[in-house]
Amino acid sequence: MKRKKQKIREGAIIKIDISDNRVVFARQFSLDIGVYDFVSKNENLHSLEEIITKDIFCYCAIYDSIITSGIFEIIGNIPLTEAEIEKIPPKFHQELGNYKDCRIFWADGRERKVWPEECVGLERSSVWGMDSLKERIQDYFSGKRNFDVEISRVILYEDDPRYVARENGLKLKWDFEKRVFYVP
Repeated sequence: MKRKKQKIREGAIIKIDISDNRVVFARQFSLDIGVYDFVSKNENLHSLEEIITKDIFCYCAIYDSIITSGIFEIIGNIPLTEAEIEKIPPKFHQELGNYKDCRIFWADGRERKVWPEECVGLERSSVWGMDSLKERIQDYFSGKRNFDVEISRVILYEDDPRYVARENGLKLKWDFEKRVFYVP
């Protein structure tokens, strides 16, 4: 099936097919999409107004081509309100070589230097690919922890295995049963 080219616009409502005839919806914000905490059977049509009343479980940046190529389908557009824009949580950036070097920044361009502890619970600034985002969404709705979310959490201590591994070039693996990182 040939996909229709689409233009990214703030307020766009996006349909994401995740699996087994199930879909979730997202909304385009300035730099991120917000994924709604709402899963539906593909054949069930929902009004755009109903969709945007749902809570958003994550805000993340994705590659533009996922939308512009039509992989994630734009099904409509409702202009964003100031209240919706103000709800976008800040993100953090942490330097790889110095875990204490952190910044928090907001969608409106404000940013400030912070201690790592102030980044707990925030999304790391990163760009998600289609497959990794779909896996994140499926894990969320299945009640599972997601590897990419776990590995991107803020590093708080020098002895965090993610910090050591990055510094020494080691590859970490995630033990899903024990829910810990380990060096193979």
